[in-house]
Amino acid sequence: MRVQIPVYTDRWMMGDRYGEVVKTSKQVRRVSHDQHREWREIAHIKLDKSGKTVRVWLDDCTEV
Repeated sequence: MRVQIPVYTDRWMMGDRYGEVVKTSKQVRRVSHDQHREWREIAHIKLDKSGKTVRVWLDDCTEV
């Protein structure tokens, strides 16, 4: 799946904005006092311009 990475990343500011999702994983976002866990998906994205792989929240990405 092709995506645009979130605006808050340094790579986006450098013009390296688009890439391909190569892997997704889940991570605990927070654990509250009653042991409630909230899971979010992390996307590993291989960027077009630099070829680097970055990790960002999948919900923050825009599909193109």
